[in-house]
Amino acid sequence: MMRATPPPPNVLPCQRDPERWFERGRHADALAGCLSCPARPWCAREALECRASWGLWAGVWIDGRHDDAVPHLRAIAADVLQQAAPVTAAPEERPRAAEPVPAPLNRPAAPQIPASARTAVLARSSGHCEIIAEGCRLSFDRIVTRGAMRPESPAPPDLFAACHRCAEMVAVLDPSVSARFGYLVDGHRDPGQVPFYWRQSRWVLLDRDGWLTELLDQAQTA
Repeated sequence: MMRATPPPPNVLPCQRDPERWFERGRHADALAGCLSCPARPWCAREALECRASWGLWAGVWIDGRHDDAVPHLRAIAADVLQQAAPVTAAPEERPRAAEPVPAPLNRPAAPQIPASARTAVLARSSGHCEIIAEGCRLSFDRIVTRGAMRPESPAPPDLFAACHRCAEMVAVLDPSVSARFGYLVDGHRDPGQVPFYWRQSRWVLLDRDGWLTELLDQAQTA
């Protein structure tokens, strides 16, 4: 099988300052570059091909154990979730019509049903925060439930990944604001049918198979 053509030299963040992508103490600063990189799926495929065991590849930090990174790399390599760059807009602000629309999400033809809701959220988020508010750490630090009470057997639409800062931000939001952005779902509604403002860049439905359905109508409201 023919391998994908690599990107031109010296155009990607990691090519301009490669040391940051291989130093444990600096890789968190490099993560934002990975999340907005157009070559991220290609990078993930390269990491799988060469069984990379160290460094930040496609936004996934590999610390000596390639096998631990494989599920994340495969999800990114499939190009099913094109990550959005972190934004600094306040969480209550919505995208304006004049702003560029992110590239559409590519949903696989026949995604496999994940073994657990946590596994689904891990794959869906590629191991990163699904809020990305101002000051976001970009990391997957905890799983947050969208309901007022945690369900006994949660499904992927019931949950989202967040860094500590974004989780704390959501926790103190006015309930009406959380509901407006899909972070909080009334117990009488199906979370899988409640739009979620994903990474401050697009409206989506969090599906039960662990993927996303993008809502292309930018005027849609939760």
